[in-house]
Amino acid sequence: MGCLKSLIKKIIFIALLIAFFFFGGCDFVITKYNEFTSPPREELLEQSKDFGDFSLVSSDYRLTRSINLFGYRKFNAQYMPTGQKITIIDLKDKNIIEPEDFSTKNIDEKIKNALDTLKDSVITLENLEITGRGTILAKGKSIPFVNFKADVKNVPFKTVEGTLGAYKSLNISKKDKPQTTKVVLSMRDCKKYNQQITANYMKSVKF
Repeated sequence: MGCLKSLIKKIIFIALLIAFFFFGGCDFVITKYNEFTSPPREELLEQSKDFGDFSLVSSDYRLTRSINLFGYRKFNAQYMPTGQKITIIDLKDKNIIEPEDFSTKNIDEKIKNALDTLKDSVITLENLEITGRGTILAKGKSIPFVNFKADVKNVPFKTVEGTLGAYKSLNISKKDKPQTTKVVLSMRDCKKYNQQITANYMKSVKF
């Protein structure tokens, strides 16, 4: 009897799944997802004020937002001519890395821990090497950053390059957390990454 009930449940589930796709359920979900991640630019700029003022960002950068995963809010940009992505992550009350850390001796370990925690994929990095340090002078704020290079674990001969920086900004929409640290992270395959694309993007944002 138990097996029969289980079989009936499976049949019903499969029938509902078929109906979902047949009557356009998949298209409906995709449409709603796109409406959330890529609303009209004016709406997106208004909703991104906690991260900064992006109204002067070039149209070469496609701005989107992410579904809130693992407790982090994210604001994304993609430089359309090359496909390079830049993500700004609100750390909320997580003490993963702070702008002040960039001038301390333990910054290399902080960067490694931040990359392990915040990377936007399932890849794991190893043999991290800091290849450059500096500040990006945005409109109203200097953002400390490091450039890095790392191997992708378990993928032979694959390396990535990127930039990681941090700044603090006021949260207009979060009265209980008036100021939090945001991390700027951009990373892609070695020799395809362009640090200047990240720098140009940040220089056009007002914090």
